[in-house]
Amino acid sequence: MKNLIIVAFLILVSTSLAFAGGHSNKSSLYLVRAQLSTAAFKGFVSKPENREAPVRKLFEAVGVTMKNLYYSISGAEVVVFAEGSPEGMAAVEMVVASTGIATSFEAMEIIDAETMTSAMQTAGKALSAYRPPGQ
Repeated sequence: MKNLIIVAFLILVSTSLAFAGGHSNKSSLYLVRAQLSTAAFKGFVSKPENREAPVRKLFEAVGVTMKNLYYSISGAEVVVFAEGSPEGMAAVEMVVASTGIATSFEAMEIIDAETMTSAMQTAGKALSAYRPPGQ
């Protein structure tokens, strides 16, 4: 458990350092989940349409690439895989929140197995430098 906490901490620190200064050319992969509101469903029912193109246009307007769009039927959510910057994802969240079509929004940065393996190696090297609280 202690090692897992340290790995999570190091990933957080390395991500923060990568984005120091507020801007970065580094592009991250995100799993985006937005819980749809009753207003969104009213729009779906009153004017049925494929929403992929308008959603893609929003992401592109802020410099984020939308990879895929899905709907979670049991969760009443829209689920998107996207690639971009934290700033771009924050802008998407602001637009979505301002329209009232979602009651919640989460943009989770995800990493591939190779990046996670690299983080594990870094954590292993840094483990001896860390002293847990109370020890």
